[in-house]
Amino acid sequence: MNKVPIPTFTSSSSIMISKLLTLLLGILTVSTISLAQQKTSPTISSRIEKYIADVEKAGFAGTVLVELNGKKVLSKGCGYRNVELSKKNTPHTIFDIGSLTKQFTASAILKLEMQGKLTTSDTITSYFQNVPADKSTITIHDLLRHQSGLQSNVGDDYEPIQTQAFIDTVMKSPLLFKIGTEFSYSNIGYSLLALIIEKVTGQPYEQYLYENLWKPSKMEETGYSRPRFDTSQIAVGYGKNNTIWGKPTDKQWNGRAPYLHLLGNGGILSTTEDMFIWHKVLMSDRILSKAAKEKLYHPAVRLTEQQDAIYAYGWDVSKTKRNTYRVWHNGTNNIFYADFMRFIDEKTTVILMANKFFRGVDQMTSEIAKIIFEKNYEPTIPKPDNVTNQKFSQEIIDDILKSGLGEATQKYRNRPSNTDILEYFFNRSGYEYLSQLKYDLAIDIFSMNCLAYPTSYNAFDSLAEAYMSKGDKPLAIKNYRRSLELDPTNRNAEDMIKKLEQ
Repeated sequence: MNKVPIPTFTSSSSIMISKLLTLLLGILTVSTISLAQQKTSPTISSRIEKYIADVEKAGFAGTVLVELNGKKVLSKGCGYRNVELSKKNTPHTIFDIGSLTKQFTASAILKLEMQGKLTTSDTITSYFQNVPADKSTITIHDLLRHQSGLQSNVGDDYEPIQTQAFIDTVMKSPLLFKIGTEFSYSNIGYSLLALIIEKVTGQPYEQYLYENLWKPSKMEETGYSRPRFDTSQIAVGYGKNNTIWGKPTDKQWNGRAPYLHLLGNGGILSTTEDMFIWHKVLMSDRILSKAAKEKLYHPAVRLTEQQDAIYAYGWDVSKTKRNTYRVWHNGTNNIFYADFMRFIDEKTTVILMANKFFRGVDQMTSEIAKIIFEKNYEPTIPKPDNVTNQKFSQEIIDDILKSGLGEATQKYRNRPSNTDILEYFFNRSGYEYLSQLKYDLAIDIFSMNCLAYPTSYNAFDSLAEAYMSKGDKPLAIKNYRRSLELDPTNRNAEDMIKKLEQ
């Protein structure tokens, strides 16, 4: 299950191919699209607007763009890109898009294949010298699909490292499994792809992407250093309790781009508007041919895989209950967050970027998608992740440990107004005790979470896992079923029910 945000661009995070504001408030920018001009359902649009407004009240800061039936119906900013200067987020605020970078790397590789300069079946021995025997059969295809066996990272995002030192470190690192047999998210695999692009073209990674992907697409707000961004438009990143993290461009870079711990796998800057342009380009054959796009979304799979849900080339691709495909990726360093969810068969897209640490932001595109596709769906609004709620959450956990679930439940029900427990806080604590094999404590903590969040599929999924770990099959099945009722797309619950019933 996705207990925390998934694909990522930092060494502190990894993908778990998991689970993903107000027109009336003065702090919002005016939507660039008039709802009166829409031909799509105003009911869906207004429900999305209300949800976004409610989430902004809870602390969301960023931008959101929504396409329905091929028409852009919403594009707006929420909160501030610079709190200290009272600068608001707008549809043209520039964010670090994290692992959305990987789709550009994958597209560049396929563009080079279209140009006859490489093939995805090439082994890395064609591009790097002194490749050790255990890695000599890794192909470009393996790197693109995270099935090379390479670990995720060999250093921190902004840690300085020279090219040969990076290559040497990667080549000396142990493989996690036999090449091509399993999946393990590898940022360094995509950094190797960036180096292959540079070796084949004789150009810097960013320059090739600009000339072959972004310039032909008329994307003028995307790159590392190109274009020369108006630095006032780059969002300041804010951490927990609004601590200032700063701008990506203020970090230590290798000249005009990040070092190889980040190059090619993350860190590109962009806007929701530019990423929507990219989406539209991918819906045409302007940059990638029809055959290349088929390979982008549906590459060759491993023997043990099914095409219904795979990590393809820089995209997570899964089949929906409507027998359509969701093409998705996200990225985070737990400061910036970017999410790009496309239902290409249904001409529906949700793009979100954020510049503030905010628990629940990783679920926002999924919630918006449910508003769109599930009639009368009531989205979950995260509780404000403030000091008061953090402190109260810890008090309730302490009461569970000291006095039991009953007394803690009574204290929760008699809580002061504007005070609540935080779902992520309890989920994290429950897993800490589960990892220590303290099953009953984990169950009590997860049970409290379910009491506080009765519509959260993730809360019930976690409780089911705790019961399963304890060996209580009936209660595990019961709670997995409840999780699946709350979210019919929860494949983990579906799979676990089948296994437990067997």
